[in-house]
Amino acid sequence: MRNAICWALMAIVLSGCTLGLDWYHKFRARRAIGQGDYGRAIQIIREIKDRDPDDQRSIQWARWGARVAHMEAKDYAAAVDFYKHLVIRSSSSSERKNAQTLVAQIYFEHLQDFNRAVIEYEKLLKLDSLPAEKFRYRLNLAKSHFQLNNLEQAANEIDVLLQEQLEPEQVFDAKVVKASIFMADKKLTQAAQSWEELLREFPEQSKREKIALNLVVCYEELKDFAKAIEILEGMKDDYPDPDFLNMRISRLRDRKINQPGAQGWKR
Repeated sequence: MRNAICWALMAIVLSGCTLGLDWYHKFRARRAIGQGDYGRAIQIIREIKDRDPDDQRSIQWARWGARVAHMEAKDYAAAVDFYKHLVIRSSSSSERKNAQTLVAQIYFEHLQDFNRAVIEYEKLLKLDSLPAEKFRYRLNLAKSHFQLNNLEQAANEIDVLLQEQLEPEQVFDAKVVKASIFMADKKLTQAAQSWEELLREFPEQSKREKIALNLVVCYEELKDFAKAIEILEGMKDDYPDPDFLNMRISRLRDRKINQPGAQGWKR
């Protein structure tokens, strides 16, 4: 009886039966995962996925590999490889789009490969998407250009967004990026105007995101120390770290006193 069972099992594996081989490789991958050897598990899954890429079973392996690499192993480069397999070969349009979204997100958030993020978000913008999705894609496209110091293109993407019908939170997020672009481009007067506009239009969001501190930096760069001090003084009532504000105020007062032309300045 025992020999019969052994021969039956061997027949399943050695005959090249696909189901038997799939079971065997899943067993190996699951054992590796159980042992915490995610690298080995991902290698096994990738080998089977690539054995016959056009076979629909490769889609199942790619799904599993993406989940293991992305969620468990945090191996983002491997996750991108699996998701791209789904983008190219899945028969489901929703799965292809979701995989493409995750590819762009990984390049943007985890790998911080902003050149690739630009390419992947541009692909997403060509697809049919909900307004909220399109907003997120273009906002991250603008941020990617910002990180690459493509400031003019980043500003253009934000301008496109601001021409759309947006929710208030979306307008706030887009205008924050636009003000940051002005700062990076040393257009300090425009940056100051943008930060002040945000403080007026979105007081609660601005308080949470500490927008006033960005305005302080802007006025400090403009050497308008009095204005920077005034803003810091106005923040004292509800800022969680008053000592930090007092330190900034003291430093700015020293800079104001010691700047050329100021009263009390000596050669």
